[in-house]
Amino acid sequence: MDSFVCIITGCNSLTGIGRASAYAFAKKTPKVIYVTDVHDNNLATLSEDITKTTGVACIPKVVDASSDKDIQAVIDDALEKYGRLDVFFANAGVGGNHPMATQTMEGFLEMMRINTWSVFAAIKYASVAMEKTSEDKIKSGGSIIATASVAGLRSGAGPVSYSASKAAVINICQSAAWRLHGKDIRVNAICPGIIETEMTGRVLNAIANDAYESKSIKYNSALERCGKPEEIATMAAFLASTEASFVTGQAMVVDGGLSAALPYTPKFAAA
Repeated sequence: MDSFVCIITGCNSLTGIGRASAYAFAKKTPKVIYVTDVHDNNLATLSEDITKTTGVACIPKVVDASSDKDIQAVIDDALEKYGRLDVFFANAGVGGNHPMATQTMEGFLEMMRINTWSVFAAIKYASVAMEKTSEDKIKSGGSIIATASVAGLRSGAGPVSYSASKAAVINICQSAAWRLHGKDIRVNAICPGIIETEMTGRVLNAIANDAYESKSIKYNSALERCGKPEEIATMAAFLASTEASFVTGQAMVVDGGLSAALPYTPKFAAA
């Protein structure tokens, strides 16, 4: 990834996939990484630490990932300063715990705006930037990655609105990969299982004292544990790199085996 210019959204959380991915991308020695989020209380220290520990230039930016204006602005900044864009990781998103019976149209559309439109906007604007060439970049190309979820692949892994938003992310990535054919711009989604982040922490803490629920989360994974943000970041860094040069239009599942079978039922599993 040497000389590549990268943008990552959703980087502010201290225990999030975005932050872990910034460090994983830095190991690939890009020219610069933009770490962005709608919140910025942790972005500056993240940027400073990456530059200090890896030597890679890292720029913090306040960006609302679901705002066309903000997405276009950070891309324009990269083009103005570095003349190219090579990697865009559309990682920003929100969770939810709204029962279907109480879900409102406003809440549903807000989930779609943040989780789904942010990905569409990233692909829309980043793909145009990735086509631009110069003496430093002689041909069109790049990698766009989006954080989806196993909830977008099958039912039971999240609320209806959240699952719908992530299913849409997967379809958008697959559709865009084909629409961008011939431009050497790859588009892929990552589908994490249950990952120990700030967002999932609230749920995991809430069921910590419930023996049945805690055991269900453990045994529904073939590896019998939750994932770490770094394990998703490793996949993101792979998809961003030329090592994944023939991978596009895919939903890469990183879930410890969660989606590999029906929900674990001890009685029948032992038979």
